[in-house]
Amino acid sequence: MVDRSRIGLYRRLPEVYKPRNDEDTAPRQLEAYLGILEKVFDEIDDNIDQLYHDLFIEHCDPWVIAYIGDLLGTSHLSGDELTLRRDVASTIALRRRKGTIGAIETLTYNLTRWGVHAVELREWMSWNHHLNHQRPDRGGDPPYGRQAAALPPSPRGGTATLRDPALISLSGTPFEPFSRTADVRPPTSADSLRVNLPNLAVFLWRLEAYTVPFATVNAESVATGAGGDDAEHAVRIYVDPLSRPVRLFNTFRYDPEARPLVVAELDATPGPIPTARLNSKSDAGNPDEYIEVLGRDSEVGLRLLLPNNELGVDPDVNLDHWSFRGADLCAWEDGLNPKLRDDEIVIDPVLGRVLIGVDTAAKAEAIRDSSELSYTYGAVGNVGAHPETLPDPPATFAGQTPGPSLQVPGDAASLEAALGQANLSGSPLIIEITDSEIHDLDLALVSGSVTEDGGPNLMLGRSVIVRAAGDHRPIIRLQQPLRFRPKTVDSGISRLTVRLEGLFITRDETGFPASQPLIARAALHALEIRHCTLDPGGHLLDDLESRSDFVEPVPGDRPVPDFPPSVRAADHHGFPPGAERDSFDQSPIIRVDYSIVGPLLVDNDYSVSINRSVVDAGSGPDDDPATAGAALKGLGAGPSTKYGAQTSLDGVTFLGRVQVRAINGQGGIWTQPLEVENNQTGCIRFSRFAATGNRLPQHYASSIGGHLRFTSEVFGEPGYGQLSLDTSFTIRERGPGDDAMGAFGHLLEAHNWRNLQIRYREFMPVGVRPLLIPVT
Repeated sequence: MVDRSRIGLYRRLPEVYKPRNDEDTAPRQLEAYLGILEKVFDEIDDNIDQLYHDLFIEHCDPWVIAYIGDLLGTSHLSGDELTLRRDVASTIALRRRKGTIGAIETLTYNLTRWGVHAVELREWMSWNHHLNHQRPDRGGDPPYGRQAAALPPSPRGGTATLRDPALISLSGTPFEPFSRTADVRPPTSADSLRVNLPNLAVFLWRLEAYTVPFATVNAESVATGAGGDDAEHAVRIYVDPLSRPVRLFNTFRYDPEARPLVVAELDATPGPIPTARLNSKSDAGNPDEYIEVLGRDSEVGLRLLLPNNELGVDPDVNLDHWSFRGADLCAWEDGLNPKLRDDEIVIDPVLGRVLIGVDTAAKAEAIRDSSELSYTYGAVGNVGAHPETLPDPPATFAGQTPGPSLQVPGDAASLEAALGQANLSGSPLIIEITDSEIHDLDLALVSGSVTEDGGPNLMLGRSVIVRAAGDHRPIIRLQQPLRFRPKTVDSGISRLTVRLEGLFITRDETGFPASQPLIARAALHALEIRHCTLDPGGHLLDDLESRSDFVEPVPGDRPVPDFPPSVRAADHHGFPPGAERDSFDQSPIIRVDYSIVGPLLVDNDYSVSINRSVVDAGSGPDDDPATAGAALKGLGAGPSTKYGAQTSLDGVTFLGRVQVRAINGQGGIWTQPLEVENNQTGCIRFSRFAATGNRLPQHYASSIGGHLRFTSEVFGEPGYGQLSLDTSFTIRERGPGDDAMGAFGHLLEAHNWRNLQIRYREFMPVGVRPLLIPVT
């Protein structure tokens, strides 16, 4: 359709009237008169266009969705707009396929966007064969029998084979290859898998699978001292650039638009990669669906780009040049049995390690120096720094129009070189990092930086945005804390703002003082932290235990992990007594949106706004409040100075105690006490508080001491911050908007569960009982 609102009334006039507009006695009078009516005309014109758009579910106004649904006879659901559109749009197609596994999976995917696999549990039941009608198969070929899923035959009623670890590893998973006896117990929330005739198991993968784009491998080469067919040299690759353990996931390759419908497959679900399925010499192994070493275009979870020319490998000819094995690499090649072979790639998807065996030192060095790697990991949702495309840079920032973005690498060779332009006056500076590499940042090397307040400061002459470009997740490794201050303290700094967006910021553990914060100074109008991860500490080590740098405990007490602060902002903004302190009249605000951060130590000269974020001080709901870490407080320890800045929040999970001057907001989860000095102002709604030790303001529709559990409280694990299903109902479903409290309430998971239960009642055949079973 033509967008008539851009044409204008005057331009639509017949040419015979336009000469009057140019008369000398009253020039442009007709055009000015029609301009008065232009806004009203555009409103009418847009309304007419929208009446046409409202005929289609894809682009109707949100309020029309329910009315189109009424025309189809669908019951009303609640949730986000896209979910409701998908539900109505697929109604007719799904009704035609009502009662089939494909319809159930497609319906579930449309309502949740989760990975899904439905299983008729009667197909898992074993039976006694009639001697005259033996049935050693699995019911026939798909779609009549169970999907083969690239597995060797497992006769119905037969015994389980113990000779193949890859096949045995599937026992108890959604792709169970063996038969089971009937379980007549009623399903419960804790253990709802009941193999029985009327039960339909719907397995759900709720975690999001994020794929990090190709980046230089973090590798080292070693000589093994082996001989014969065993590899004489090995290349050790840490999948994580920071050499931390990372649980490898596979990508989700389910196509709901495929016709005929294809149910979810074993090797295309967004879950942890099973170790045994990586064995290329196993009948039940299928490494090609999890790892790729030949190109960039595949969609599997782990991809390697190796220097084939240096290795003498032609990918078009030697398709089976590499053999694969899944194994525990906690001791690298020393722990393997059998030993590492030439041209063998061993993957540990639990620790996130790869080991490559070759026969010469030259090949090992070529792999170490010239390879790239892309991997997939799991997380609850879009809180923290993840490889996802961010919104475009703002058209206006801090009241000004930014100039062209500065690309790193590209327009500037390093992040330090790009930040050197921040001290120049002018329009806001946008720096975009266009890769997923580690960028070391030493503020002392940035042009224009000045040592002040205990370290180098980034002297700002204009506002600055540092952000990830595309779907990259760059890592900024600091040599010392970030400090921001204006180049000159005068009236021109009234809107000076720094925004960090889409970045993973950590400390260089070799030289960064462990007690120092990541951000030590914010003498600005605003510091904005959006879709970032400010490394809170508490991550896993290679032995899968929590980090071991503990604060020295009092004898007899449990040791407490050391979680260094992410932000420390002291009164007076870091200015010494003098003219600059007296002239700096700002009240800086620190905004944290959709981020994961460590403790925030912020004094009363600031204000804090936290939304859809996790603030991690390492203290869960079961920890002793007397030794719990502080997630948000002031810098002092006295009765008044311990209270942090005035705070507003919307959907935040605090893993630690909080002490603030005043607070207001909704959707918070406090695992430890909340103490508010001025508790006569403000109100907190739809939140969960610790059972004891609180000093609360007014609160409404909140839970005090409700049962709280997380899938994981360890930063870096896939289920970090996810509410467990045995958490109290009020916490999971009575937060803001009748959904979950905490950082991930905006994902509307409670709405997803309720919508599924409503739709299943309409789509289930008589006598079939659906069991919703979360896998992740």
